Amino acid sequence: MQRKQIKEDDAGGNAKQRALRPANLIYGVSDSVPVASLIPLIAQQVIMLSVDLIFPVLIVAAVGGTVEMAQTVVSMMMISMGIGTILQAWQKGSVGSGYFCAHETGTPYFPASVMAVQAGGFPLLCGMTLFAGVFQSFLSRIIHRLRILFPVEITGLIVTLMSITFITYALPNFIGLNAQGKGSLPVSLLSVSTLGMIVGMHIWGGRRMREYSIIAGIGFGYLGSYVFGLLPADKVEKFLNAPWVALPSFDHVGLAFDPTLVLPFIIAAFCSSIKTVGNLTTCQKVNDDGWKRLDVKSVGNGLFAEGLGTMVGGLLGTMGQTTSSGSVGLSVATGATSRQIAFGTGLCFIVFAFLPKIAAMFAIMPQPVIGVILMVEIAFVVPTAMQICSSRMLDARRMFVLGISLTFGFGVDIVPGFGESFPLWLHPLTKNALALGTIMAISLHLLFRIGIARHHTLKIDSGIDVTEELFVFFRECGGAWGARAEVVSRATSAVAQCIESLTEFQLVQGKINIDASFEEFNLNVDIEYEGVLPVLSATRPTEEELLNDENAFARLSGYLVMRYADKVTSENKNGSCNLHFNFEH
Repeated sequence: MQRKQIKEDDAGGNAKQRALRPANLIYGVSDSVPVASLIPLIAQQVIMLSVDLIFPVLIVAAVGGTVEMAQTVVSMMMISMGIGTILQAWQKGSVGSGYFCAHETGTPYFPASVMAVQAGGFPLLCGMTLFAGVFQSFLSRIIHRLRILFPVEITGLIVTLMSITFITYALPNFIGLNAQGKGSLPVSLLSVSTLGMIVGMHIWGGRRMREYSIIAGIGFGYLGSYVFGLLPADKVEKFLNAPWVALPSFDHVGLAFDPTLVLPFIIAAFCSSIKTVGNLTTCQKVNDDGWKRLDVKSVGNGLFAEGLGTMVGGLLGTMGQTTSSGSVGLSVATGATSRQIAFGTGLCFIVFAFLPKIAAMFAIMPQPVIGVILMVEIAFVVPTAMQICSSRMLDARRMFVLGISLTFGFGVDIVPGFGESFPLWLHPLTKNALALGTIMAISLHLLFRIGIARHHTLKIDSGIDVTEELFVFFRECGGAWGARAEVVSRATSAVAQCIESLTEFQLVQGKINIDASFEEFNLNVDIEYEGVLPVLSATRPTEEELLNDENAFARLSGYLVMRYADKVTSENKNGSCNLHFNFEH
């Protein structure tokens, strides 16, 4: 009996990859950012994240609250967003993903929050939001057991749906669409000019201009809106009359609980978690050019930070929060994903909660600025989502999963009234493209897994050219498993080279059995035959050896086989040979 194990470790081989820094990344997640760059990067993040602060105002309006009440709830929302953003970037212990993935107003919570505040006032909103945060914190601790629900193509679909749904907000603001469905020429011209300025600075400007491109575009949009009268006088007056410093009130804070609202808030927390899975997928991808799969542990810690942030929101008397796809897209656009920006952004929101005039400036953000910011985010996030989806081989099953799920997801925003016939407590699911598309994708993914074999076998005759047969075999296996094309290609090349060597040097008798198996982290191939083991070498024969040693070509063939695999194990038991190839996935 003969047994041998060989690992490929040379620099040009296939050893386990380290994180590869993307070429377009200026400040990576762990980089320090100079103050001159840090200030504008934080400023544009704060401005962009402030767009959704309108939702707490709408919740107050739903119960006929005063302007002062709305200002208080918004201030509390800013504090909880700031704390959540800092917790998300934290990377010690089990709290925080360690990525710059800022928190914003939890739009998935909006329908359930309105139901709560109308049923029992702000004390009930506080209690149910606190409950939702506790539920999400629990979900974060078991997310690693749900890894099967989030293969790479589904996480790519989640990112796609997040970015595509922005269009329904971006285009109406970009063209100044009014209640009658008519656009505004001045708004459109200013939007085009602002976007052109950002694109020009980003593409043809230097590194510094790229960092300042978004903030310069925002400033240009505000100035142009004021000059051309696109900022209504009442909004300008609201900004001018706002005090510089004020302490938010806790008078509305209380705790109440209603069992009938448990399901709506669980659905909202789950939808928010789906969105965060997509956002953290993007964060991982843009910070590592060698990204292969979702880091479930990091996602679990990120969901825990989001759950804590939502709990803080409940204790402060405001709504739940979620991670911001817009913030992630903006960080991709500027090439700045440093945690320092996250800490600075979170701190600014906490401070601004006590500066009403600053908050008022965000509240009067003109349409061209909102539309252009969202357009920039879409431009960078959509291609990233497409890359994630296409990073795996897709067979007919996965094509159906993605195609059907995208259709239902898009239908929420494209088909008027879609989902309106469902009960109100289901609206966070049926009226949300991201939630409906993701639930559909996960359900179909689990259904279509039925009938997928973990092992695939192939028997071939020695002495004939089987290259095409091997190519078809591994292509079908890779598509069924959703494996990465690069790994499947290496496996095909390794097996083809091995069989060619066995045949050429007459090491095999009779048929060759090939068994391929897959799990998310490994692709394994076993080759069994009667005969003699090939010569496998981790070093390449020299030119002199190739000229003078008749065994050098056999060693060269074995070396080429080793170049493709991450690990090879060989065994010969009374003439029955087994070659085991492992490919890290």
